[in-house]
Amino acid sequence: MKYYVLLFAFSSIFFTNCKEESISKTSEQGLKEINGTQLYCRVEGSGEPILIIHGGPGLSHDYLFKGINTLSDHHKLIFYDQRASGQSSINLDYSSVSLENFIQDIESLRKEFGIKKINLMAHSWGGVLAMKYAIQFPENMKSLILVNSIGASSDSNNMANLELVGRFTKKDSVERAEIFASEAFQKREPIAIESLMNLGFKHQFYDSIYIDSLQLSLNQNFIQTSGLLQNLGKDLTKFDFVEDLKSIQCPTLLVYGDYDPLTDLAGRITKDAIKGSKIQIIKNCGHFPFIEKNEAFKSTIINFMADIK
Repeated sequence: MKYYVLLFAFSSIFFTNCKEESISKTSEQGLKEINGTQLYCRVEGSGEPILIIHGGPGLSHDYLFKGINTLSDHHKLIFYDQRASGQSSINLDYSSVSLENFIQDIESLRKEFGIKKINLMAHSWGGVLAMKYAIQFPENMKSLILVNSIGASSDSNNMANLELVGRFTKKDSVERAEIFASEAFQKREPIAIESLMNLGFKHQFYDSIYIDSLQLSLNQNFIQTSGLLQNLGKDLTKFDFVEDLKSIQCPTLLVYGDYDPLTDLAGRITKDAIKGSKIQIIKNCGHFPFIEKNEAFKSTIINFMADIK
């Protein structure tokens, strides 16, 4: 089972604006017409903007909102649910769910929010989108922050997944079988899918107690969403764009937890490929540093952004 690219883990088993203001902060959320579809966007805070790209495919921004929103005291954070994900529209053609359109969505969001040069922060699978965007639109990049990003090679990601599978215990196998046998799972109810995902994600925390803080918030359309996202298979099954990373010129920060297999199998390769990039490895931390080591994560981002001109 693959945990970093959720689409393939499960494919085999199955602007209305709201604004409120507080001191030095703004909040805005709702649907926006973006690149031929409607994407759900949520804006928090003020200051230098950062566009946040969540993992998945098939998740939403919810799981990283609480941890990353601690940065809204310093920055305007633009969260969004990717195409055919979360609260974004699922009324779109199957063929439009392509890696290229995911990248073009980022470019359309940059224009929508009137950003000349953009700061991108991406987690996990979202790192592929951010890296691809930076390669395709170098003139629009101000900075790139990759948080426990999967690698630019499917081989490195497959090796990381194999290491995670090795962490699975007999108790986990029993629990997984119970989930599979449950009525909720037979009906493909989101709560059952969340339980199955949490079982896998538990081993991506250094301290598994933090799994309770991982808020996946799958919606009722998750199965339909997963069907649409299967069209990404042609782009994600086999890929390698490590050489292309050498064209990225903007200031780049890589943040990883030392307990994440991706740190050695993907992070260090990415750092070597992107000239002048920096890497911060957070100790006793897994795949979700904004949850497990929030203060260390926050200070790392603030310090990096302070040096961006």
